[in-house]
Order: sequence, then C-alpha cells, then structure tokens
Amino acid sequence: MNKYFVKCDLSGIQDFIFDVKTEGAAKELKRRSLYVSHLTKQLLEEDHNHFVNNFKTIYEGGGNYYISFTSDEDIAKIREYFINKSRRFLQDDLFPHFAVVSYNDDFSKAMQEVNQETIRVKQQREILLEPYISRDVQLPEIKKGEGINFHFPKDESEDGKLENKDKNKKDKVKPLDFDKLAFRAEGDKKLAALKIDVDHLGMVFRDRLESEYDLLSHKLKVFFDKELLELIHKNEYSNQVYVVFAGGDDCFLIGCWHTMVELALKIRDEFQTLSKDLKAKIKDLHDITLSAGLIIFHPSYPVRQLADEVDSFLNKAKQAGRNRITIFGQPLRWDEYRTVLEIKDQLFNLVEKKGESKSLIHKVRSSEIGYLSIQRKIRDKGLLDMPKVWKLKYYLHNVKKENKEAVKKLFDEYTKSLIHDFMNKDNAINPLIYPIAARLAELQTQKRSKDE
Repeated sequence: MNKYFVKCDLSGIQDFIFDVKTEGAAKELKRRSLYVSHLTKQLLEEDHNHFVNNFKTIYEGGGNYYISFTSDEDIAKIREYFINKSRRFLQDDLFPHFAVVSYNDDFSKAMQEVNQETIRVKQQREILLEPYISRDVQLPEIKKGEGINFHFPKDESEDGKLENKDKNKKDKVKPLDFDKLAFRAEGDKKLAALKIDVDHLGMVFRDRLESEYDLLSHKLKVFFDKELLELIHKNEYSNQVYVVFAGGDDCFLIGCWHTMVELALKIRDEFQTLSKDLKAKIKDLHDITLSAGLIIFHPSYPVRQLADEVDSFLNKAKQAGRNRITIFGQPLRWDEYRTVLEIKDQLFNLVEKKGESKSLIHKVRSSEIGYLSIQRKIRDKGLLDMPKVWKLKYYLHNVKKENKEAVKKLFDEYTKSLIHDFMNKDNAINPLIYPIAARLAELQTQKRSKDE
C-alpha cells in the first residue's frame, strides 16, 4: 500500500463572495459564504468516500484542507483522480487545486512538499479550449444553524416574518440589511468592515511534528470557529456584528462602526492569550500575532470596493511590520491602537459629559495638517519647527475652566509624542494617534437628524 498526502486549495473565494450588488448584500454575502463552506466540505467528503483506507483529515478551514490516506494505486492514478475532479469546475468561479505527494511518515517533509506542489499545480491550471461561459451555481437558502458562520443580525421585521411564513419554512432566516444595521451604530450611522489574519502562518507551522501541527491547527480552528463567537456574545455585540466568514486563520466581519473598533482590540487581546498558551506547550514557538485592516463606510458603499479596500489595509499592516492594525489608512501597533481608543473616550467624555464644545474634537482632528507639515520640514530640512509644536499645544486654550487640566494633560502628551518622534526615540508613540482618535470621537458625537 502507498501512502499519500494531499492539499486542496479553493481559488477565487474572495471574488466569488464579494461580487454582489450593494442592495440586499447582507443576504447574498451570507449565501455565498455558506456555499463556499458547503463546497469545501463536499469535496472533502467525496475524497473520504473514495479513499477509505487510513483516511485522515489533517486540517480543514478557510477553503483549504489537507488529508492523508493509503491506496494500492500509484501516484499517477491518484493525480488523475484529482485532475478529473478539478475539471468539473473549469467553468465555475470557484476552482479547487489539488496537490498530491507521496507520504513516508515524515510529516514535516510531506507538508513542505505538498505546499510546493500546490504552487506548481496552480501555475499549470488547465485552460478551456472552448468559449468560457460562467455557470450560475445553486446558492443555498439561509437557514438556522450553529457556529460562527451562522451568526448575523436577524431581520425580525414584519417583512422578514411574512417571507418566512409564505415559504412555510420556520427554520429559514433573513439577515438584517446593512442599511438597517447601520441605524444601530452609536453616533454616525455607519458600518465598519474588519479583516483579521494570522501573521507568518507558514513559519508557525514550518518543521512541526504532526502532533504539534494537530495542536496548532485545532487551537486556531477553535479560536476562529468558537471563541470568536463567544467573544461576540460575551460583549453583547450579537445584534451589531455580521460574520461574512470566519475559520482557519482569518475572519471578515461587518458591523456597527463603534462596535467594530472595540471588537478589533478585544479579538487581538484574546488571541494574545492563546499565543501564550501555545508557546508554553510547543517548543521553539515564537509569538503568534494578528494583523488587521479596518475601514468605516456608509452602508451604500459598493461591496466589491469595500472588500478590496479592507484587503489593502490588511496588507498595509503586514508591510509595516505585522502585528498591527490599519485604520484610516494608517498602520498602528496594537498598543498605539489601544491608546487611540483611550484618547477617543477622553475626547468623547469631555464633549458629551463635561459640556466641552465639539470644536475641541474638530481642532484635534485638523491638527493632523500641522503634524504633517512638521514631518515634511523634518524630512526635507532635518528641523523641528518648535513654534508649530507649541502652537498645537496651545491650540485649545479656550476651554472651560473645569476641563483645562484634562485638556492640558492630553496636549502635553501630544506635544511630547511629536518631540519624541522627531528624536527617533525607541517606542515613541505615533503622534497621528491623536487626530485618528479625534476622527473616531467625531463619529461618536455625530447627532442624527430627526427624520433618520
């Protein structure tokens, strides 16, 4: 009997899921996401039924899976089976690539070889010798289910109830449209999209024993499948967060903007606990970190463009050094992002609870222009324009007497961060966190008109 190691890599997932119209996007995104999950499981089940000898699912998630099995057929026959299987999808938007290698019980070697084989297989994808005609797939109806990918705010309006009644299917559910979800946001009626991805995943799994791989993949799967959902419920975000997809090593969430900016940090903190736990159990494992992209948008924003932009923000966070989050186009370390949220709360409290003018927030936000002017002078002439620094400090002198101490402390720290940034001090806080925090506070204090 011969032993084989196989990887399935489903291509075209992002284009397939997000190629939808903005109107009614909540329902269509979920149908497409569930279809991808269903297709992956279907492909895996087919393999299980075909190769029954010593069949093992090593990993499944995020449109990928790894399996091993034994067969009396040679590798050419095994590859022929998977080539024929792929051909069924030549005219589909989703296409499974299968890589097959021999497995001699050296798990680390087999993993390395199958990943290299996957690259080769993708480069040699078969081309149709006939006109391409895209086939519409039969998308599933959205029904009640368990797990992270069945989590989304439900439409419990009369329209939603009537639709379910007319179709006589009590288990059928309707996602709340994004424009209605936006009305649950605090302040400005906007949404936010958050994409989170594990950094250096290949390095995390590289040269691991099978037992270590099993532990790592299991823990990551549990985190993105179960613990993320528990985190949403625990913080009472259930009716404000829509899960586009989650599993494997990443997630894509849409929700009320004020909820998403908080949830991003909570996910990272929870994941940091997991990383410490894994380091204690697996030898020579470095810190496992997360990078994220977060964009705030109006619910009428095109879905395809939304997906591309949040992807570019995630990539920007990784290019800046990983273990970061990009918001408003600025990659920040997670500790800087935590400070952003703290400053945002300070500004919000000064305006909403202590009666300070909203011009306070506006002036902090517009100070970004002054900061960038200072940065240009540093870059071009190597000079720190001290008058402009002090002008920023005293920019907000006209505040209520009882608030002066709080405002002075805020801007002393802002000025200090500018000077430290100029001096290239280690661990200097990025001064842009102040205008970023102000932009968030501005959204939070936005008053809705009476007709909304």
